[in-house]
Amino acid sequence: MHRVPTLALLLAAVLAAPACSREPGPAERSGRTVDEAANKTREALQRAGERTGAALEKAGEKVGASAQKVGEAVGRGVEATGDAIERAGKKIQEAAKK
Repeated sequence: MHRVPTLALLLAAVLAAPACSREPGPAERSGRTVDEAANKTREALQRAGERTGAALEKAGEKVGASAQKVGEAVGRGVEATGDAIERAGKKIQEAAKK
């Protein structure tokens, strides 16, 4: 007596199992969509980070080059000022001798 219902349940489970595994359900499809969106977002953020890093590196190089040019110009200005002070000092010494 118990064999017929048990056999029927077993047969129903065996027949239902392949039907469930053939096509993903709504939750699985939603999960896949979320996973794909997360992967695309991660990749986009990674690319944006790489571009930002490259832009910052270029900006740093430009700032460094500009700072070097400013330093050289200040150096030339200091040297010219030193030469002018030296000439003025010599003129003062010559004038003091007279």
